Amino acid sequence: MAEHPASNVPTGDRILREIAQKERELQDELAKAQQEAARLLEDAKREAEGILARARERASQETGAAAQAAAAEAKGIADQVLARARADAEAIQKRAAERMNTAVDLVVREVLGGLS
Repeated sequence: MAEHPASNVPTGDRILREIAQKERELQDELAKAQQEAARLLEDAKREAEGILARARERASQETGAAAQAAAAEAKGIADQVLARARADAEAIQKRAAERMNTAVDLVVREVLGGLS
């Protein structure tokens, strides 16, 4: 059986430091993904508010039936944008959660792989 040089054999402390470093990296990635999800959600809300404000302004300039039609259209547009924003936010949160599961799996594999 070939012996490994002592410098190539990981120590328990080194393994723990590597696991901790990997965990920090994965937590940083998760935090960035969550920040991006929050930013996208805020952008979508601002976009929806802008669309709604423009639609309301247009509706206020019209009279009678045309004003009622514009208000209904504005509400429909706002509903669509908000629905799209919610769907985007949910998708981002889902991806973040999936990354967390991957991160946990990686840490577990590293710990269990390093112990065998």
